[in-house]
Amino acid sequence: MSSRSGRRPALEPEVEKRLLDAVRAGVPVSDAAPMAGVHASTVYRWLERGEQEQQRIEAGQRAKAGERRFREFRDRFMRARSEGKAQLVLLVRKAAQGGHVVRERTRVARDPETGQPQLVTERDFAQPDWRAAQFLLACLAPETFGRAAQARIELAAPAGGEGPAVSGAGEDIDRLAARLAKIREEFAAELLEEAQVIDAELVEGGGAD
Repeated sequence: MSSRSGRRPALEPEVEKRLLDAVRAGVPVSDAAPMAGVHASTVYRWLERGEQEQQRIEAGQRAKAGERRFREFRDRFMRARSEGKAQLVLLVRKAAQGGHVVRERTRVARDPETGQPQLVTERDFAQPDWRAAQFLLACLAPETFGRAAQARIELAAPAGGEGPAVSGAGEDIDRLAARLAKIREEFAAELLEEAQVIDAELVEGGGAD
């Protein structure tokens, strides 16, 4: 695998596992590849070979010897990336719905009837977050719920007559779309950070039982 020998890195099980674990966690290929010990261009070359082999099979051509592993690697790579996206969607949906335990405390209290001490567990539940729901809708259906769609409605001529032409409407929409993309990134990072804090609190609270 040394670059001095001129040999290309091999698609080994250990390399693939580290790569797919990172991709499944949402790490982009540019960062996941070095974590697995290979260059990003190597990963893209493996994926391209797998795509080419898949196209040959779909076209009814004979499979090439040694290319099957790249086709299977591509299938596993695509599945891992989809699983990573699904986990993030579920995280945002969980925040939107609320109702999950964010803090748990156990204390000793006396029973009001018997007067005997007993353990009482108190739980705090997350409230539904409409911002998470709005964010998810804007991502899944930007043509309907995205900021760019709202801008198109606001910039459109009023019904019942021809309104004045809006100069630079396309540029305004592009700026709003770029701003929305930035807000999405910041909000997703904030949700992930809050989720990590919640998980830490749950682990801490569970140890008190």
